[in-house]
Amino acid sequence: MNDFQRVSVWSQWMRLAHWSIALSVLVLIATGWLVESAPSVATGAADLHAYAASVLMAGLALRIWLLFADRGVGGWEALVPARANLPAMKEMLMFYLSFGKMPLPNWYAHNPLWVPLYALLYLFLVVMAVTGLFMEEHPLVAGVYLPSLHRHFAAIIAGITVLHVITVVLQDVRGKRGDVSAMLNGYKLFETQKPDQPGIMKQPPGVSIDAIGRDRKKSS
Repeated sequence: MNDFQRVSVWSQWMRLAHWSIALSVLVLIATGWLVESAPSVATGAADLHAYAASVLMAGLALRIWLLFADRGVGGWEALVPARANLPAMKEMLMFYLSFGKMPLPNWYAHNPLWVPLYALLYLFLVVMAVTGLFMEEHPLVAGVYLPSLHRHFAAIIAGITVLHVITVVLQDVRGKRGDVSAMLNGYKLFETQKPDQPGIMKQPPGVSIDAIGRDRKKSS
């Protein structure tokens, strides 16, 4: 028989950074489109766009700080793809391509298939923040037209955001670990083996060997 164990994965600072970035990006995408496509509400949309940009920069600053201050899943090492995770990445890709019909692989914190994109996404968001700050007063820098660069990166980030939302909903509906709620309360569910007889120990949560080894190095 199988049972589920709640394990604390995401710290409150990680969740704060995640939701600050996620919600502000959604608002920025919507208001950025309104500024260009709906002149009647462009002024109000631009004001809201500026407020959301401030939230985004605060969230990015917190996330960058965690990359160096967090010794757990929020640290930069967790965003470095490991060769040991290649099988899980392949299984995760097959899960998405089959629309959840293939088994969902087990992982501890970050989705192994998305790990290479996370750091890249943060870099794109930094570019968006910098170009957004300077493009009105200095639209042309070193031959680069900042408003055009800002627009191109916005399109890329919008595409990644839509894909991320779809895949997260799919894995939360088809999976059993409560990935969406984990970003609200910090806890994920890990399937364990429930003993049928006294004296049989439960299996530990499905933490990868790579993650366990990394934790041991840090604690030593």
